Amino acid sequence: MKFLLKVEDVFDISGRGWVIAPAIPDDLKFKVGIKDQIRLRTPDERILETHIASFSFGRPVGGGRCLVNIELPRDLAKQDVPIGTEVWLL
Repeated sequence: MKFLLKVEDVFDISGRGWVIAPAIPDDLKFKVGIKDQIRLRTPDERILETHIASFSFGRPVGGGRCLVNIELPRDLAKQDVPIGTEVWLL
């Protein structure tokens, strides 16, 4: 397993799915792709295995580098991914 990020926020993109923030780190030493299997480890030690459904791309207000956020499948609920959840690539 490889650590990806720790969730700081979760928001809904209507009709698409849940997006987790922060964005994928720029200095990641491995590739991630759509349908890659991930493990979510919540602060209360629950484990949920799922996959990357898609990516959401955007730029911060005022410009800057493109951010790449992970979109999760629609069958997850916001409460399944509380702030502080660790995301691991399987």
